[in-house]
Amino acid sequence: MNSRLVIPVIWVLAGALLVKLGSAWSQLPDRVAVHFGMNMQPNGWSSKNALAATMLLIVVGQASLATWLILGMTTSPAMIATIQLVVSVVLVCAFWQVINYNARGTPFQAMWMLVPMVLLFATIMVFLLNWVFRYSRA
Repeated sequence: MNSRLVIPVIWVLAGALLVKLGSAWSQLPDRVAVHFGMNMQPNGWSSKNALAATMLLIVVGQASLATWLILGMTTSPAMIATIQLVVSVVLVCAFWQVINYNARGTPFQAMWMLVPMVLLFATIMVFLLNWVFRYSRA
């Protein structure tokens, strides 16, 4: 994977989420569900302004961190890029569903979170194993 191509993809994901938030803004109630329990039912609430501020800080912060890590890492940049891309996908999927739940009443789908998270943990495990084997030989 070309690590430098991942950076624009991460920023496009962040931008798409913010466009989604802006387009659904008028449909969001003043009090929105922001956390869901194991049964995928809301169990945490916030104002829509707090949701927007949190979403903006998290996705732009993660995209900035990913950019810095990808450009700054000299060892395993492709693996770091993969991990950061999957983290972005998990965040965008989660927030996208929060917007859909609050704006349209669409049920929160666990698979949109679980599949990317399994991929994330598998990627991190591969990265750690690669790192351990590389440095154990030295």
